[in-house]
Amino acid sequence: MKGIIPICLMEMVITKFGDDKLDHILNQANIYNKNYLQFLPIEDVPDTDVLNIFNATAVVLNVPLKQVADEFGEYFCVTYAKKIYAPYFDNVKGAKDFLMKMENIHDRVTRSMLNASPPHFEYIDKAPDRLLMKYFSPRNLQPIWLGCIKGVGIAFNEKLAINVIDDNTVEIVFLGKIET
Repeated sequence: MKGIIPICLMEMVITKFGDDKLDHILNQANIYNKNYLQFLPIEDVPDTDVLNIFNATAVVLNVPLKQVADEFGEYFCVTYAKKIYAPYFDNVKGAKDFLMKMENIHDRVTRSMLNASPPHFEYIDKAPDRLLMKYFSPRNLQPIWLGCIKGVGIAFNEKLAINVIDDNTVEIVFLGKIET
């Protein structure tokens, strides 16, 4: 997996919970001596190390892994990705438009990265307010994928209803802008 995922997760932990929690998480994940904060986002990080960090975050924070994935998805889409991938947010009509571009975005972002194996997506545009989205990846990171879908909704200030059809398919209903 590319370094961007654990770097973002650790930045989220530091921002929300502090350096001490991150130290505890890295100890819990048995990778404390690996200094991922020095890695570049495009570097390869073993999938097991990244998954250990996610699982350790859930253990240390005493929350379900799903909650960690949701918080990661929100932080990634609202804060981190908007800094790193700002141009991909420009000229996008909303959450549905952005999600339908995910296959293209992953392709463009990883095209020149060695060993990149991004997830792939298929879409069925069911109606202006409905999208069937399929996820394909040997990593089986469905909780993170679902968290990122929710994060996209938050990034575009839209309410989404996500109906899980099976492990690799969701129907997303776009319920409109969130009133602030």
